[in-house]
Amino acid sequence: MKTAGREYQKGLFDATLVSCFQRACNERGDREFFTDPTLRLSGTDCYDQTIAFASAFNKHGINKGDVIAFLCQSSVLQSVAFFACQILGAVPCCLHVNDTSSRLSKTLEFVSAKLIIADHANLDVAQNLATKQTVISLADEGASNYVSFLAGGGYVKTFPQIISSDLGLILLSSGTTGSPKCVLHTQKTLAATASIGRFVYDCPSPNDSVIVTMGPSFAAWIHTVLPFVNIAGRIHFDKQFEPKRFLQTIQDERISVVPLVPTVWRMVLASNPQEFDLSNVSCAFFSGEPGSTSLVHNLSENFCSNVFTAYLASEGGNASGVVAGSQILNLSPNATGTPVPGGEVRVINPEGGLSDTLPTGMIGEVVVRGCSVSPGYLKQPDLTAVRFIDGWWRSGDLGLIDEKGILFIKGRLDNQINTGAIKVSAEEIEAALLQHPDIQLVGVVGEPDAQWGERIEAHIVTKGNLKDGKEVFSFIEDNELLPRHLWPKAIHFREKLPLGPTGKLYRKGLQRQ
Repeated sequence: MKTAGREYQKGLFDATLVSCFQRACNERGDREFFTDPTLRLSGTDCYDQTIAFASAFNKHGINKGDVIAFLCQSSVLQSVAFFACQILGAVPCCLHVNDTSSRLSKTLEFVSAKLIIADHANLDVAQNLATKQTVISLADEGASNYVSFLAGGGYVKTFPQIISSDLGLILLSSGTTGSPKCVLHTQKTLAATASIGRFVYDCPSPNDSVIVTMGPSFAAWIHTVLPFVNIAGRIHFDKQFEPKRFLQTIQDERISVVPLVPTVWRMVLASNPQEFDLSNVSCAFFSGEPGSTSLVHNLSENFCSNVFTAYLASEGGNASGVVAGSQILNLSPNATGTPVPGGEVRVINPEGGLSDTLPTGMIGEVVVRGCSVSPGYLKQPDLTAVRFIDGWWRSGDLGLIDEKGILFIKGRLDNQINTGAIKVSAEEIEAALLQHPDIQLVGVVGEPDAQWGERIEAHIVTKGNLKDGKEVFSFIEDNELLPRHLWPKAIHFREKLPLGPTGKLYRKGLQRQ
């Protein structure tokens, strides 16, 4: 079977994300570029503020290649500071704000962060975590606030030369154990994600606008923000999500592209979207899990007929993405689509190599290639060698390509659970639960859920003294073993767990059929 892919279109890419951002600010000029509920900046203002942040970073001892950690939600100031890192050549690493203190501390040490940028809601946590790092607050008052930080910076006349191979981002994957799995992206791979995004979101013009509610620690942030920077469109950030407020914002801000994961779309669709003026919406986008007939129909009826989905990954970026628009989704709502221009996708034998492609319609491991694929993982050369081969990335996802060249995702090779479009490891949750002194055996599985896609459920064999799930949750919380989004939605007490022929836990035997 041939590799699925579209013809590569030359001339799409800026050499670096820095040159992309500089061009976009110039093109946007006096028109609003970055906005949120409290701050609105034009293209010119964005660039001036970015230079001010980059100068202040440099004056405070941050140099090219140094890591700056972010512990904050999406906002105009967070985004300005992110692009200031790019201009200076510093490397942003956005932390998960809902993670435990112990895991955050481990991540800061692993990436060797020299500075922490925190918003007001996460400032106390950042200050408690900081052992070797300076903490800068994105609040405009109080100790170490960004206003005084910028005032002491002055302006740097010359910044380091930034080239395409320079490291531009450390992107944390979710659901890791031990040392964090940190995906590396260069200026080149980030620029490719920015440039190809127009095909992912069907956003061809600077008149387009997008709303961004996801946190900057998630890959979806760069997959969304960078393409709209590339087209010099308007980006509206809003860190507080509530369905009706979200709909009101789409109406008031005249948003044209609305990207959400299916779980959140279901909340929005249940909040009477017909009561709002959504006439400016030109693309309703979802990703993170396959669609359904009801989701595609409801988006078409309540938002716009132009519904898009994409298969995107932290390691892959937009230029290795697989995209489906309404022409595909109206016939096959659970389809993932076909590759973006220049992208390639194969389905291979999971036990074989990249050349072991499978026949049409047969399920195997999905592998992708494109200009935005990561060069690998930070400080994990062995894992990098296994997953990244000759420009291809082995996803660990199961899928098939049909006779029309359309990709369908069918699950995971490993035991990850896709809950709320976040992939979490069953083994990680099991390891945490097994730390309870009265738990003997545990098996964690994902069960179908109308709201979350899959919900986490744990099956436990105790040593005889444990009878109440509340005690388990208290133990997890008291010992900071798991962030709340990894807590099981249900705990089932059993006398034994099903085992396979080799004596290993047989998880499929726990799942409802």
